[in-house]
Amino acid sequence: MTAEAGPSAAGSVPRSLGRLDLVLLKIVAIVNINNVPPAAVYGRASLLLWTLAFAAFFIPEAIAVLVLAKRHPGEGGVYLWIREEFGESHGFLAGWCYWVNNLFYIPVLLVYMAGIFAFVGGERSADLVNAKWFVAGIAFGWLALITGLNIRGLGVGKWIQNLGGIGAGLSVLLVLVAGLLAWQRGVAQHPPLVTGAGWEMITSFAVMCNALVGVELASTMGDEIRDPARDLKPAVIIAGVMALGSYLLVTAAVLALVPIAQLGVIQGIMQAVSAGALAAHAEWIVAPVAVVLGLAIGGAASAWFAGSARVPFVAGLTSALPAGLGRVHPKWGSPHVALIVCAVLAALFTLMSFVGSSVAEAYQVLLKAAVVIQLAPFCYLFLALMRLGGVGAGARAAGMVGLVTTAVGIVAAFLPTADVTSVATFELKMVVGVVGPIAIGWWLYRKR
Repeated sequence: MTAEAGPSAAGSVPRSLGRLDLVLLKIVAIVNINNVPPAAVYGRASLLLWTLAFAAFFIPEAIAVLVLAKRHPGEGGVYLWIREEFGESHGFLAGWCYWVNNLFYIPVLLVYMAGIFAFVGGERSADLVNAKWFVAGIAFGWLALITGLNIRGLGVGKWIQNLGGIGAGLSVLLVLVAGLLAWQRGVAQHPPLVTGAGWEMITSFAVMCNALVGVELASTMGDEIRDPARDLKPAVIIAGVMALGSYLLVTAAVLALVPIAQLGVIQGIMQAVSAGALAAHAEWIVAPVAVVLGLAIGGAASAWFAGSARVPFVAGLTSALPAGLGRVHPKWGSPHVALIVCAVLAALFTLMSFVGSSVAEAYQVLLKAAVVIQLAPFCYLFLALMRLGGVGAGARAAGMVGLVTTAVGIVAAFLPTADVTSVATFELKMVVGVVGPIAIGWWLYRKR
């Protein structure tokens, strides 16, 4: 199906993203090593799970993104592609889910960033990860900062993402250094091939697939890319190679640094580095890792915040949402109204996540609800690839593999993990957290 192109933002927003910006944006969006500890608890089998998630989800996703970005260039990414392939209502639903997911996922990143920064002062400050006042202060402070810088324009805001991309690379490098020090000094752990295998491995696989989402993020800012035809494909390939390598190497390092039974969900990376550094008499490495990893997570929060805000921005341009969301700042050329709305809603979701939950359980609810809502638009994405005219059998097969993998991930996200103290409460929050936002979006669409 060929649809008529919708309104474009090309005349109102500056083209600020070059090839290096795209590479760093994709890296910071995909390489979030906070996803490693929940998966590493299964021993060396976790390495196989990461490879499987990459083959079954990332590769089909990359193929779909490159094909659809070429077929339907412009601002909006997933929202634009699904609208053009399936019609306005389906495009709105996919775009709404993609946007709303980030109202969950951005708080996940903010909470995790606070947990990382708790280690800047070493073991003396590590317990701050469980202090809600500390986590909330870091989360809301960083949200205010990235909102202000992105309103100032993508030409300014992109440097937070770029800094995060550099921080992601440095954090991976420093975690590997800690692991190598442990091996060199004979204090490395020797994890089993498989431990704790069971249905929880499926939930971790869903988180892994969700961790590999992000290659499509730059396309939400399609009209702000200088030369998408030249730069998108190499950026996707570079980011994909670095993402798989980073997740495999960091998982191996974490398994070498800390006993599996002692891995924590939120502070797992820093816990591993701290334990390995202490055993290897290299405590000096803890603070640098906490700083660069915290900046990497903060950059990821900014990338997802800025990218997802383009969905309500374009929806405002097409009147699928109130037209005010499509306004552009007269001086800085940024979608400032959409950014402010996203910031307010993300702050509310962050605040709500702490009600009646421990920090660890709040993290799990946010993460799993984000997985479900995030993966829903990818069902549309892979269906579009399967039915698109002019693509080969290989692309259609990739779409089928991606669709099946996505469906498995959505179902698996509802399975509770050991961090959940009340299964009934967890499932209730999951259902409300998933169905509620989707129902609200559909109601707004029907009422327009």
